[in-house]
Amino acid sequence: MIFLDIDGVLAPIRQWDRYGDLEPACVQVLNEIVTRGKADVVVSSTWRYGKTVAELQTLLEAAGFTGAVVDKTPTGPLGADRGAEIAEWLAENSVDDYVIIDDHVDMGELRARLVLTHPGRGLQPADVRRALALLMPPIT
Repeated sequence: MIFLDIDGVLAPIRQWDRYGDLEPACVQVLNEIVTRGKADVVVSSTWRYGKTVAELQTLLEAAGFTGAVVDKTPTGPLGADRGAEIAEWLAENSVDDYVIIDDHVDMGELRARLVLTHPGRGLQPADVRRALALLMPPIT
């Protein structure tokens, strides 16, 4: 499972427009992680506010996403950190292997599962290896 932020991950934040559009190159990197890791996506981004899972799927598909958005994290109280929202989702769903792709480090105890992106560049090919290592730990 991939917990996906969007701003700073698929939509690099540029100084001149603060929040940008979805960057096709970043979406293609996500597609590689989804395909190779056989993973689905749970949207943890603020982009989930006021949108259904189907609307999030359509929004990502319009930018070239080929995977499946299966859910979104619950919205915590105002000021709740994203890590707490992801932890709440994990407590209600049985998932063994997951990765969090985000440009913020507020993941608390889940930080070891984070692939941290640079907000101005977003998800890069160099991030694939770590994401796949978290999604597919070696069989012992």
